[in-house]
Amino acid sequence: MLNTQRTYLNYLNAIFPVIADTALQSDELTRLQNDIQHTELLVPVIGAFSAGKSSLLNTFLGETILSVGLTPETELATELRYSSDPHLLAMRLDGSAERMDVTALATLKARAHEFTHLQLYLDNPRLKALPSLVLVDMPGFGSSLSNHNKAIAYYLPRGVHFIVVTSVEDGNITQSMLRQLDDLHTYGRAFTFLLNKINLRSDEQVQDVAELVDEQIRINFADTRPLVRVGLDAAPRLTEVLASLQPEQIIRDVFEDRLKDLTHSLLNQINLALASLQKTQGENQHALNELAQGIRKIERQRDNILEDLRDQQLERTVEYCLSAAGRELDSVQSELVSAAVSGNQEAFSRIVSEVVRGSMTRSIKDQMDHLSRTVVTDFAQALGDLGQSMGQFNNEQSWLGQITDRINRTLHKTGETLGHWNGTLAERNGRELERLKQETGWEHGKPLPRVTYQGLATVLAVTTSVVNPLIELAIIFLPNILAFINEGRQREQLRQKVINEVIPAVKGEMRERLHTLLNEQMDTLVTQVSSEFEREIAEKQRLIDEMSASRQQDAEAAQQQVELLIQCREQLQQLAKQALYEVRS
Repeated sequence: MLNTQRTYLNYLNAIFPVIADTALQSDELTRLQNDIQHTELLVPVIGAFSAGKSSLLNTFLGETILSVGLTPETELATELRYSSDPHLLAMRLDGSAERMDVTALATLKARAHEFTHLQLYLDNPRLKALPSLVLVDMPGFGSSLSNHNKAIAYYLPRGVHFIVVTSVEDGNITQSMLRQLDDLHTYGRAFTFLLNKINLRSDEQVQDVAELVDEQIRINFADTRPLVRVGLDAAPRLTEVLASLQPEQIIRDVFEDRLKDLTHSLLNQINLALASLQKTQGENQHALNELAQGIRKIERQRDNILEDLRDQQLERTVEYCLSAAGRELDSVQSELVSAAVSGNQEAFSRIVSEVVRGSMTRSIKDQMDHLSRTVVTDFAQALGDLGQSMGQFNNEQSWLGQITDRINRTLHKTGETLGHWNGTLAERNGRELERLKQETGWEHGKPLPRVTYQGLATVLAVTTSVVNPLIELAIIFLPNILAFINEGRQREQLRQKVINEVIPAVKGEMRERLHTLLNEQMDTLVTQVSSEFEREIAEKQRLIDEMSASRQQDAEAAQQQVELLIQCREQLQQLAKQALYEVRS
């Protein structure tokens, strides 16, 4: 465990006894403990099967563990983990696992369809020296399309840093690789580029390729990225890359805002409780009435927003996303035609799936970004009067602005570093809403059931929950669309076929599924934001009600509560200062 993780966990553990005898509550306290305790920093290694990824990792490990060959060997993403008891866990979609001997790794290719990914535990000193990082050997671009997409779908939003490997023999970054890098860029994922096998070319040739690769990255991403040249010195080079990742800073980036938000929430609760203990019964009751009216405003605003989404925005968003995908498929028609001319249906499908994934990710993220900001603003405006009245009640003028900023900041974090294979937070929130719809007999046009979400899913998590099922669908329907490839047509005939039949067919197949997925995720996004505002209001209602009742029943006990809360505030501020504002290791 990293020092920053220990510091944060010690801070959270210290909070419990401080608030134990008060009316303060925070579910986020327990959630944060669990997340920090179990977080892992995944570092996927991606590239074409011929780039030498597995050989690079074998050299780093100092032993030949991962399969290498002239054909794609890595069909399942393989996480490299340390254990004094070497073994292999083959993970299934339902979360169960089959334990095997490490030697079984060489024969698992034929059973790849049974599992989602592998966890390879080795008694290896290199892995023991990297307890905070988990290297992942990813299926190469030459592996089966379904397995490659399965791995990318999971690790793209979860990887904290990607190591991109290409062979100097390729001469440049291929179009397929550029599309993968573009996905990383969309997800806000940093990557380090390794130019591998430089021992197979002269220094002059290596320099030419390195300059070309640098130029491609600069042109395509308006950015410069570290380019590491790797030859026979693979082990020290990869060690240097991993050492430069700054895992302590990554943990801070992931959790510091959440910890500060938790601290501010507890301090705000203390200030509200103190204000309530010093107010008259009438003043407290007036505040409770205002808060109840605020919840009714949130519910009305939520239903109005959802009605507008279904009547106006949903179909427009579907068309926007499909049109963008169509344009991008049209822009790669020469690639598609070349794959069709060669009769390579797998290559054709791969190009389509890569382009659709990249286009849909960008388009949906763009639409969800705009939607989420608009929704948060709409809810905040609906609560404008409540924000003013509560600001006067406990002299907390920035209350509504703090909530709005926190929700926006949470929604727009660049992905989740946590999570399990069987579902992201966005997917779990969506399932919870669908479950309540069924249980309550919900019908279109009626107000949605009230949902208590276990945290806000980010915009990127919501985007992923739409894109991944679309790509799975594409892999299923593409073989039927591409039956013409082996019919021996001429290049111009194939080009017309791609433009006039294939691209429209791809858009048509995706339309209904995209409509359904977007509808579900838009509903989920809006209702989880409304639930967050409602939760904040309900928390204030509970505190004011409890403090008001306490003051009525026993004035002396209420005064003791005041002293306890003041002491609690001082202790909490001191703990936060030490853990969140002074420590930088």
